[in-house]
Amino acid sequence: MGFYFRLLVLACFISPFLGCKNTTPKDDGSTKADITSDRPNIIFIMDDQHRWDALGKINSQVITPTLDSLATHGIYFSQAVCQAPMCVPSRNSIMFGLYPNQTGVFRNNGGVPDSLIPGKTMAQYFKDAGYETAGFGKTHWGKYKTNTRGFETRYVSEIPEDGAISMAEMNPDAKARYDVEIAPMGAGEENNLGYLGFTSKLPESDHRDGWITKQAIDYIKKRNDERPLFFYLSYMKPHAGHNVPEGYEDLYAADTIQYAQQPPWEADYSPHSEGVNRRDMYEDYWKNASEEEWKLMTMRYYANVTWIDNMMGRTLKALKDKGILDNAIVIYTSDHGEMLGERYYRFNKYNLYEASVRVPMILSGSALPNTVQKNTVNNRPVENIDVLPTLLSAANIDLDKELPGQDLLGPIKRSGSFSALHEHDGEAAFMWRTQEYKLILVFERQKMVEDYKEEHILTGEFYNLSKDPNEWDDLYGNESVQEIQNKFTKALVAHLQKQ
Repeated sequence: MGFYFRLLVLACFISPFLGCKNTTPKDDGSTKADITSDRPNIIFIMDDQHRWDALGKINSQVITPTLDSLATHGIYFSQAVCQAPMCVPSRNSIMFGLYPNQTGVFRNNGGVPDSLIPGKTMAQYFKDAGYETAGFGKTHWGKYKTNTRGFETRYVSEIPEDGAISMAEMNPDAKARYDVEIAPMGAGEENNLGYLGFTSKLPESDHRDGWITKQAIDYIKKRNDERPLFFYLSYMKPHAGHNVPEGYEDLYAADTIQYAQQPPWEADYSPHSEGVNRRDMYEDYWKNASEEEWKLMTMRYYANVTWIDNMMGRTLKALKDKGILDNAIVIYTSDHGEMLGERYYRFNKYNLYEASVRVPMILSGSALPNTVQKNTVNNRPVENIDVLPTLLSAANIDLDKELPGQDLLGPIKRSGSFSALHEHDGEAAFMWRTQEYKLILVFERQKMVEDYKEEHILTGEFYNLSKDPNEWDDLYGNESVQEIQNKFTKALVAHLQKQ
């Protein structure tokens, strides 16, 4: 089975992008309005807790032919970061195009009701501009039950929305079977069994992401609408639990998998995120785990990535077969990363270290301007809030109000990238990052973002990412980096006061 399964999987991955037709006008001096007069379909794909380096393009351990093909036909942004390393604030930032201080959503226990939303959502922008809007999968607006916020067609696998069709109501038996399988994995499927994982005994269609993929492909095949399409596809994996359907683990040799190496410490060192999110549970278990368990856990995370990549590929193939990719912009990102045991047995996210705050980001599609060089790596400091202005610009849709993000196809004018963490009461941690250096500052929490001043700094961390990519050597306050640390501090405070 393994050999034929591999052939089937790889064929599904690669085929959507072979022979894609580029309908973009030639670079002949046309204006932006000319280029976007035939408005492109917009395909936005996102998954959950996908490490920045879990891509075959940059990590030979990982099998992701769909994402690799997207990058080959577009731009891979190597330095992209999220705005908050946890689901709810990150996803609100992406969908509104605003920083957490502007959405008012800081933690996973937050959110805003429909009556108090801080602006138009991504889907609402496209709906108002005459697009058909269809959304499949996770959005995770937060603690309030919302309406579909601009989606005309809406399918959700887990979190209900008024006006959406849910897995629980459409296929309750399948949802019940899945809930039984994941029950031992605990809250959020994130206990130690959730990370160690096991091969699922359920068919793909009983999994939430499998169900979403089926609804998306069925919709595409039946679609009969002349309007341009805004299509949103968002997965709940590779977030734990690692109960990947049968076959995907067969693509990996667990005994060859490289896993997180631990720093030479006797205790956790993380001044901006000490004690957050079940640290003791993970540390006690994984400190004593066998090498086989470490390899299995890491391999199953990658197998989850591969499964999601496969479903993305099948969905994109359906879009291609329908002609929707003939004139389309495709963008992919994740809401945040996954520590996967790095930095002294840390799992999930909730910190501003690289594996948590960086995300994979790819911009592709047949409607990219001919001036864009394909199969390129872009090292500029980009952020997830850049997704919304980029897509609106590609569709020639005007903003209702100024957004802080920037068009990924234009000049990026920021000198560094920003992210925020509000997990400790009375404190707020902010990051200012370039490809070479990272500053993390912990402040006394202020009521208004513009109130943050240097005198409110409690502590900090500073890392030379070029020399210390694992972030094991904190240089904060070290005389050798004082000049660049001061420069980053001023840039970070200035950025806060502009939000």
